[in-house]
Amino acid sequence: MYKVSISFVLYARAKSNFKGMDVHMSRKYFNTVLLLSTTLLTGLALSHPLIGHADASTQTSNAVATTTASASSTTTSNGNAYGVDDDNIVWITYPSTHVLTTYTGTGICYNADGSDTNKTVSGTSGALGEVRINLNQRTAYIWDSMLDATSNTSDRKYRKITSVSSFTPFSSVYTIKPLTINFVDTDGQSIDHSMTFDFPDNSDKLENALLDATPTVDGYTFSSAAVTTGSDDNPAVTYTFTKNTSDSGSGNESSGSESSSSATSSTDSDNLSDSSSADSTSDSTTSTATKVSVSKILVYATRKIGLYKTVNFTKNNRIRWYQKQPRTKRPTFTVIGYARTKAGTLRYKVKTTSGQTGYITANTNYVGNTYYQTNPKKITVINAKGINAYRKVNLTSKVRHYRKGTVLKVKAVKQHGITTRLILTNGTYITANKTMVLKK
Repeated sequence: MYKVSISFVLYARAKSNFKGMDVHMSRKYFNTVLLLSTTLLTGLALSHPLIGHADASTQTSNAVATTTASASSTTTSNGNAYGVDDDNIVWITYPSTHVLTTYTGTGICYNADGSDTNKTVSGTSGALGEVRINLNQRTAYIWDSMLDATSNTSDRKYRKITSVSSFTPFSSVYTIKPLTINFVDTDGQSIDHSMTFDFPDNSDKLENALLDATPTVDGYTFSSAAVTTGSDDNPAVTYTFTKNTSDSGSGNESSGSESSSSATSSTDSDNLSDSSSADSTSDSTTSTATKVSVSKILVYATRKIGLYKTVNFTKNNRIRWYQKQPRTKRPTFTVIGYARTKAGTLRYKVKTTSGQTGYITANTNYVGNTYYQTNPKKITVINAKGINAYRKVNLTSKVRHYRKGTVLKVKAVKQHGITTRLILTNGTYITANKTMVLKK
């Protein structure tokens, strides 16, 4: 700890002495002090290396090596490691001396699970060792060399990341970015407080660590996770949830799961046409439509279909037509609800890729699952740009690229949120999207 204090004194004093020096001397002076500071910090790291989360007895072999974590953890090309504890606590470790933290004043110490230790710590700066994001608490924490010098993970003490006044990267691979974490329903509406905080990111996109977590929101069931990047290159992670339905309905709701093929039990002549008889149908039919409880899925149109405002497929209710397209360009929809017309015809309530909502037919002659649900055994890559194979089911940690026309053998299908992945015979994961791969 004395080494860290000395190094920061040297670093700060170097900055204050720049004035009055010519360019050559100031650069030489600064580089000398910076090298000395880094050397001292590395010495501390060698004395107290980071260790893995799942195995507290295993330590890294040197100061800049990544932690030895559980089999479910991932090590990035830049030396970071990340994983998930208890499905909702995401941790990301940083190689020693790569990022420095600075904070002022006295702060409360927390345990690894986010519980209050009833102790306080006073520190100014340290080498960042870990960022720990507790999604259920909606709080992020950091651990660094100044907070706790022990090598026992269970004894580490954390401070809230919001208490950090600045992060200073000593490695050019890191950039300080604001990370936003959102919790929304299937309509994209916020259902809980979002989180925003600065953190050191790199080219490995450390925010992808959050894709493996399954946080909770009261009254909702976790559905999926996605990472997006804005025009400012700042990342956002969005967790989508499906609202839980009550079993104490009016009796019109079906208690079981029902496939879309049931829609063919009644005529679907009004699915695509705007006949005069359909035009004369009153919208009051919508209010008496039967709601159906069915699993959320992704579908695409195999033939020409219409998108409508209500379950009544009339000309006045039609939003637009979707023309029949080649397989690789078929329009896709996220099914966010189900309902039947008064006549008993099943409809899908959907959200389009542009975010528009409406109703489409559930007739399997016109729509089908976007993703393979059973093992196709062998597939051909049909996407013009090819596809990638990944080490992880969330399609991160790229292993290799397959060009269009490549034939691949499939070992199994694995569910991931509302999508599926194909597991190849070599154990890697690829997309199961039918617009990108075709059963051979």
